[in-house]
Amino acid sequence: MNQDYQFSAAEKFFHQGEYHLAIDILKSLLSEDPNNAHFHGLLAACLLNDKRLYAAEYELGIALNLEPMLPHLLLMKAKVFIYKNKLKLALSECIEVLNVSPEYTQAFLTKSQVHLLLEQKNDALICLNHAVALEPDSVEVLTALGEYHLHIGQIKEAKEIALDALRLQAQDEEANVLMGKVQLALGNIEEAEYHAKFSIFQNPNSKAALTLFSNIKISKNLFLGLWWRFNSSISTLSNIKVGLILISAFLFFNLLTIILGDLEFYTLAKITNYVWLGVVVYSWVCLPIYYRQLKKELAQFRFNSNY
Repeated sequence: MNQDYQFSAAEKFFHQGEYHLAIDILKSLLSEDPNNAHFHGLLAACLLNDKRLYAAEYELGIALNLEPMLPHLLLMKAKVFIYKNKLKLALSECIEVLNVSPEYTQAFLTKSQVHLLLEQKNDALICLNHAVALEPDSVEVLTALGEYHLHIGQIKEAKEIALDALRLQAQDEEANVLMGKVQLALGNIEEAEYHAKFSIFQNPNSKAALTLFSNIKISKNLFLGLWWRFNSSISTLSNIKVGLILISAFLFFNLLTIILGDLEFYTLAKITNYVWLGVVVYSWVCLPIYYRQLKKELAQFRFNSNY
């Protein structure tokens, strides 16, 4: 088996999420050709997606020493900074990549992601528009644009973009996941399940599809469903707006308690206090339960031919 064929197989496993299989092939390739920057680079990408950050940094360092100006390696450095929550460094790295390769679509997509994490929504949209101008018929670019609109709460726009992406490639995993998220946001559970299951059928290892499927199940949970819907609705807001909502709710309940006390409705005042305490406890308790439930759903999921 020649190196090109093996490397193509490793790339295929990488895109399918079978990182351990890709890693095994790349290790074999590197034992024969230890100074190949592309092998080290793909190995770093596999390790990064597998959450093995330090190993990914090590392999990326070797790759960059061998080929310091390869745009996709420089962009991976930005992605490492994103994983480490060093967003300003990630942004600087994206700018450096675009200085080297001004029409590199992936750099615009990653840069938009960083801007979103920094709550710089307008800058994120500018980057996405650059990507669309470069590759208007790219399903990946369209789904990234759709995810942006979904993230900021523009569900109608996200749905239109998801439809455009599906028209281009009906079987695309990312496009189906996007449409599933849109349908879930609209409360169309059956349609959301269809797209989640279809994506899983395409790629049983898709974390995005499995997470969507788990979120659909959690949204129907009697205890977690209400919290999940509220959390989903405020997730489209900035941290400042979320903080203002929480502070306003705190002030409202406290003011209501004081007014009821002044009017000598002492029982109602106590009930109001208990209601607020219940809301706070419910919010605190639901977050760790949600993540435990999500982890449990992902771990217990088994591929079923009916999906």
